[in-house]
Amino acid sequence: MSIQDTPPRPGRPPSLRDPQRAICDAAASLFAAKGYDGTSLQDVASAVGMTKAGLYHYFRNKQDLFDSIVLGVLSDMLESARARVDGVEGGAQQVAAFMAAHALYFEGNRDHYRAAFIGRGGDLYVFTPEQMQARRAYTDFLKDILEQGRAQGAFAFEDAPLVARGILGMLNWMTRWYNPQGEKSAEAIAGTYAQIVLKGIATD
Repeated sequence: MSIQDTPPRPGRPPSLRDPQRAICDAAASLFAAKGYDGTSLQDVASAVGMTKAGLYHYFRNKQDLFDSIVLGVLSDMLESARARVDGVEGGAQQVAAFMAAHALYFEGNRDHYRAAFIGRGGDLYVFTPEQMQARRAYTDFLKDILEQGRAQGAFAFEDAPLVARGILGMLNWMTRWYNPQGEKSAEAIAGTYAQIVLKGIATD
């Protein structure tokens, strides 16, 4: 039986088509704006329009809710990157496609992204094993692109994981200063970053 088919219970409004998504969207917006510590489950419940008790039908506690958002972001970013890179030929083009996918995901899911990466103090957050696996898969996807490009003679560097971390560091830092009302879109900024990176690692 799906969530939508389950009969309503006290504290859970039957009008929500996707309650878990609605809760995560509201929580991500609050975590992004106020941080993890500054957001209570009551804040989330009020934003969704349900009682605090209603939240417990879907998440055990605030940590469980936050962890779900983080895992969702990491998993969705990998899916987006794979879809963007699929069918692209050439190492340089694939790196640029990966970076564009990252920026597009960030721009289109800014609250979720900001909640996941800075909502709980950034480096202070301890990833769960499942999140670590998803994070590693995303990094490995970029690393594999770099290593394939090097094997094809397009790139010259010694440490693919180091280059991958550098690229991700550039992209992730955007969340702290990017202005959606600015002159350049996130994708355009990522394109500029890609030009800088690719000039640095090109064999020519």
